[in-house]
Amino acid sequence: MKKFLLSILLILLVILFGFVTYVANKTVRVNETDIPGFLPIKNDVLADKYCPYIISNSEYEYPYAVYYRASVDDKGNTYIAYHYFWEREVNNTSGFIPWLSRNIYTGGLKLQKIMYGKHDIEVIGVILDNKNNIVKVIYESPEHYNPKDFIVQHKTNEINHNVKLPLRFKVVSWNHLFKFVPADYMLQKDEVEVFIKPQYFIKDVWDEFTMFKKEEKAFKQNRAHYPWEREFIH
Repeated sequence: MKKFLLSILLILLVILFGFVTYVANKTVRVNETDIPGFLPIKNDVLADKYCPYIISNSEYEYPYAVYYRASVDDKGNTYIAYHYFWEREVNNTSGFIPWLSRNIYTGGLKLQKIMYGKHDIEVIGVILDNKNNIVKVIYESPEHYNPKDFIVQHKTNEINHNVKLPLRFKVVSWNHLFKFVPADYMLQKDEVEVFIKPQYFIKDVWDEFTMFKKEEKAFKQNRAHYPWEREFIH
């Protein structure tokens, strides 16, 4: 038994060393807060109208809040980002690798919190033309998803045609990435659809959840957001 526990500890240390080495070797990036061609706005009526509904279940749990940021470009197009907040993310799949994820990344050492910040936040972008028609929806889905992997690969998706209200997204991974579903999608067993009234993402809350880092480092990474969100109303 002692040899077995020592072997497990050694494996953990090797994996942790590899992960830390990978992160530490990522290029440091300096980010800008002034985004030319965009003017930040606050429009609760518009944000309510286009805010997506979220479909989830007890396994993936449900977001507890939605915060939005919005900007208008120099052509009159409106950009709205909806940030969905979960208390946590955790892979409860059985097996050794998911156990490692729970005890190194999302729990235990909590590397995720160190790198990004508290709780779990995902984003969906909606772009409107100057007549408030949807011209593009942006979201992230899991790529080659296997819940027995240590982490989930992200894939950015864009939809730019035949988009109808209400916008509906289904949570399809333990880290709360999405699948776009049509407006007439029928809920499956154990699924629940939720709509949370979006609140404006004020600077104090933005800073509290460390959304943006002027200088990204190995253990100091930006949370999911779009560059045009970085300017605030003065």
